[in-house]
Amino acid sequence: MISKVAIISKPNSPEADSVSKDIGGYLSSKGLTVHYLDILSLEKQTIDKKRADLVVVVGGDGTIVRVLRIVDGVPLLGIKVGALGFLCESTPEEAKPVMDKIISGNYYLEFKTRLTPRYKDKRFYEVMNEALVASLRPSRVLSILLSKDGIPIYRGKADGIIVSTTTGSTAYALSAGGVIIDPALDLMEVVLICPLSTGVRPFIIPVSSTLEIRLLPDGSRGILVLDGDEASSIEYESPVIIEKSDKPACFIRVKPPDFYRRVREKIRIPLEV
Repeated sequence: MISKVAIISKPNSPEADSVSKDIGGYLSSKGLTVHYLDILSLEKQTIDKKRADLVVVVGGDGTIVRVLRIVDGVPLLGIKVGALGFLCESTPEEAKPVMDKIISGNYYLEFKTRLTPRYKDKRFYEVMNEALVASLRPSRVLSILLSKDGIPIYRGKADGIIVSTTTGSTAYALSAGGVIIDPALDLMEVVLICPLSTGVRPFIIPVSSTLEIRLLPDGSRGILVLDGDEASSIEYESPVIIEKSDKPACFIRVKPPDFYRRVREKIRIPLEV
């Protein structure tokens, strides 16, 4: 039963603030306890089941990915106020009927795999979309050694390398030449960015694998970027380890998924039906 709801809106967005207050007022009128939280003040906090039964994010995919870093085991509902909203379940116009279904228990939970990156003794949050290793210096290529479960599978030069979740396959990985992965498949995708060797295509790898990325001294120094945000410099020969996280993201859904409709409408890929 859902009784406590945390609402977080996209920063610096009057539209998101207005929608948040409208939805919050509606939920309060239904007898639910509503807390408005400021994402800018939550960076080192955690929203767990003691604080909320549901997290409502009013914004786009960027806001959702950011909020997921501080959510522990609580389902999330996205209301689209932004440019894309691929992860969102509702628009502002549909939000109240969607909330009615949730309050009445007419919903299901969808779990999406995240990745855990490790580098030396640094601690990072779980990755929803992708981990990127890129050059510290624009126009300088990296020399990359990629291994899977301890076995080298690629050695060569490229502008960068992306390790993507299934969810992230429609984000940066797709723009860099990756493939669209059906969400029923739980995989990792590896995309080389502008590899010097022609003919190199994306790798599709079991999510149970352990990937290791090493930068070699005959290329540029690199940087690790997680979901387009947190970054850390990388030293030569010190491996970046990427594995499946034991903490999947949890989304609340009220209608059957139509992944390919979302691809057509939100990414505007011409998949004719």
